[in-house]
Amino acid sequence: MDPSENLELARAERRAGNVVVRNTPTLLSIETTSICNLRCVMCSQAIGAVDRPKHLPVAMIDSLSGALGAAHTVQLHGIGEPLTSPSFWRALEGNHFHEDCDVQFNTNLTILDDKRIARIKRFNGKLLINVSLDAATEQTYRRIRGYDFSIVLNNLRRLFSARGDRRRPIVYMNMTLMRENIEEIVQFVELAKELGANGVLFGHLNRLSGEEMSRFTTTQEDGWRFD
Repeated sequence: MDPSENLELARAERRAGNVVVRNTPTLLSIETTSICNLRCVMCSQAIGAVDRPKHLPVAMIDSLSGALGAAHTVQLHGIGEPLTSPSFWRALEGNHFHEDCDVQFNTNLTILDDKRIARIKRFNGKLLINVSLDAATEQTYRRIRGYDFSIVLNNLRRLFSARGDRRRPIVYMNMTLMRENIEEIVQFVELAKELGANGVLFGHLNRLSGEEMSRFTTTQEDGWRFD
């Protein structure tokens, strides 16, 4: 089945109230890795709360080939950085997806290089890349993400330059809203327009218990305190 047929079958099965269904999943969310090279202040990676970080075994991608070929949407990210993951690249380069499938992944874009850009360009499907930035200025970015803002901006420019006049990949820039960056929203939108992004995404911090939230309270070297 192609993604449209699978989706229609899923809807029919739901309308019929069937407990055992004939369709495969219409959306697959695959955590290709739980390893990340950053320790952003609002992330579980920052407090060592990711249990046994590891890459998804490459063989798992091939075992999902049938489901991948019938899925309407496939997400290839989780709590880690997918560009580091062999299974991510296996998924992207393994000819598993139907041409109508929306393939998506989140990335911090810190390790993008010419080789990875070339591999992304070779993907002919409907690809959406969501770049996590959380800031519009160097100081705020470094406080939240602990990395060099200029490197990521240059990687974005290189990605857009490599895309040229092609419509794909679609590239969004995203910001997790918090007290520390919310006043940079307008500047963030202007930055996205300047760079040539297709759009921006804003999301709220997760609401956790008070005890759990207190684990994220940290003070940086310059005296800035994340709460």
